[in-house]
Amino acid sequence: MKTIRNKLHGEPASGQIVVVAIDDPSLAEFGSWPWPRARLGDIALRLHDANARNIHLDFDLSAPGAAADDARLEAALVKTRGHVTLPARLSVDMVSGGSVDNRPIARFAGSARIVNTNLWVHRDSKIWTHPYSLDVGGRPMPSLASVLSDVSGQAGARFPIDYSIDVRTVPVISARDVLSGRWNAAAVRGKDIVVAQTSSNAEHYYAPGYALVPGAFFQVLAAETLRSGRPIALGWLPPMLLAAAFAAAFLMVRQRTVARGILAIACGLFLVGPVFLDSLHIFLEVMPALTVLGIVAGVRAYSNARQAYQARGNTNPVSGLPNLNALRQQGESMKGTIIAARIQNFAEITTALPQEYEKELVEQIASRFSFGAIGSPIYQADEGIFIWIAPVQREEALIEQLNGLHALFRSPVVVSAQLVDLSVTFGVDNDGSRPLMQRVASALVAADDAAKEGQRWATFDPATLEDAEWKLSLLGRLDQAIERGEIWVAYQPKIDLASNRVIGAEALARWKHPEKGEIFPSQFIVAAERSGRIENLTAYILDNAVATAARINRAGRPFSIAVNLSVRLLDNPGLIGMVERALARHGLAPHLLTLEVTETTAMASENESFANLERLSALGIELSIDDYGTGLSTLEYLKKIPANEIKIDRSFIGMLDKSQGDRIMVHSTIQLAHSLGRKVVAEGVENGATLAELRRMQCDFVQGYHTGRPMSVAALLAQLLPDAVHSAA
Repeated sequence: MKTIRNKLHGEPASGQIVVVAIDDPSLAEFGSWPWPRARLGDIALRLHDANARNIHLDFDLSAPGAAADDARLEAALVKTRGHVTLPARLSVDMVSGGSVDNRPIARFAGSARIVNTNLWVHRDSKIWTHPYSLDVGGRPMPSLASVLSDVSGQAGARFPIDYSIDVRTVPVISARDVLSGRWNAAAVRGKDIVVAQTSSNAEHYYAPGYALVPGAFFQVLAAETLRSGRPIALGWLPPMLLAAAFAAAFLMVRQRTVARGILAIACGLFLVGPVFLDSLHIFLEVMPALTVLGIVAGVRAYSNARQAYQARGNTNPVSGLPNLNALRQQGESMKGTIIAARIQNFAEITTALPQEYEKELVEQIASRFSFGAIGSPIYQADEGIFIWIAPVQREEALIEQLNGLHALFRSPVVVSAQLVDLSVTFGVDNDGSRPLMQRVASALVAADDAAKEGQRWATFDPATLEDAEWKLSLLGRLDQAIERGEIWVAYQPKIDLASNRVIGAEALARWKHPEKGEIFPSQFIVAAERSGRIENLTAYILDNAVATAARINRAGRPFSIAVNLSVRLLDNPGLIGMVERALARHGLAPHLLTLEVTETTAMASENESFANLERLSALGIELSIDDYGTGLSTLEYLKKIPANEIKIDRSFIGMLDKSQGDRIMVHSTIQLAHSLGRKVVAEGVENGATLAELRRMQCDFVQGYHTGRPMSVAALLAQLLPDAVHSAA
């Protein structure tokens, strides 16, 4: 940032300080370094005879040299008395740790002024500041820059070097030209001269905005800075306080346009203001302030992205109508008769129509339903389903209303200049004693029953539920399924993006009933949790998963296993023992087991639950926050939960290659997790574009159908241990 500012208001050097450079051509003509001191004296005399104002010989004269050479240099110093300065440097004794004053020997020091030439190299290997003077032996010794500029300052105080002065414009004369007489003596008349070694083997340092620069040029730039006026260094605190005020205003304003205006003004002020102040020799450190603004902007962008995602999650992406999520959030406050309408040929119509006309189709359908909804919101679900809640009324009035709507749909709608016939049936649920979403499902069942029977509408009858007996006895059958081996474990590979290797898997419960076939996990797992029977199912899955992981590790393949942990087990006193027994039984190292706890579960956990999480972590077991992003975690919760890993929910990953908001959310989550020292897993990776984007964001691990579908233990072993499986066969 400073370098850019310097370039924006760059200026040439004053030309009043000239460097006489002992460069590579000088060494080639007059011999390698070090030169005889008599030659240095000769240069000083020639410069003095040319009426140079001050001459600085930037060479180490702290030890005696050849007697004849020292005598000639001393004679030259005597002749130029009052016009020559010699360097002294403080160095650190590597044994004692004390400072050593390397100043010229007495025979030279008596005929010249001694100045300090120490350079301050910062942590970034660049020289940003320079001292006015240093305290040497209890007395201040001015720096060369201070002497050349006639500007003094407190001992130990440093000032910023103005790198807007172009170092390439400092006048340079080769020492060989001075010694050989091939130079214009008028170029040094009345000017300050720095005689220094600038050859390729001289000391070089990094200058901001330039490459390596000989050390003497930093002395010259520091002097040029003071010649332009005493610089004022305000540091980072004033910009930081101003940034904090802007950040507070930015976060408090709710209107996005105003907030963006505040942020733009702040950024403009911190980007343009320092350029103007630099020209006045007032220097600020604005990067901390800009960092604060960047963090605040990122936090607000993340918050806006979350809000946009939630809003998007409550509306149909095509029509803009509220969806079932929006209806679900209304809760049990929604009283009345549930009406569900299904357009039976909706899929056929949308398949035949160009995609851009689907919105027009839905708008016309909703417009017709609005005659019967009488002002109630119409909610759109998938597959041509529309739902509204009608006021409680007499059955005759409701029947008349539904018949009228059905008659209205006998007329085709016009979409894309085409006549489109619609087939609609209605389902009704009048039972206000049951939960809202259960009633919605019941109304949909009734609408489908009406279609099967060729009726216009039907009222839900619980006795018509298909497989009612099966669903009522589901829990009892689940216990038998575990005993009979109908429950099996599927393994979805977990890929390390750094190595592109399978480093583990997630264990997933599956149920294959001999008559019903595959039972959806959402059916039996939720039922088991609600009934308190999840412990047996978890123990079964955990034991099988740990056994598989142990077998793979014994074969010499490092492999970890992840198992989902139900909220019902978090405060269970037997949880720790269950896990310890499984690990001990199969000989699996604790760090190779990851227990996944959903974000909502982790946030709702009480003291005993947190205590169990702490105990599991103390055993060396890895903990993962599953479905991250679906809850409302705060930074405090993330710091409190002893998790090693954050698993981003598939709802954010699915649209990663299409949604800028999801990309911002996922990227910021990865950065946040890494800043807390945690790894990140992205689940639901379904295509190569999503995988590439996650790799660019430096996500640690991925799961999904694109990288590996859930598979049986036999398929997993065949993939990871083909030789072992073949031998076993």
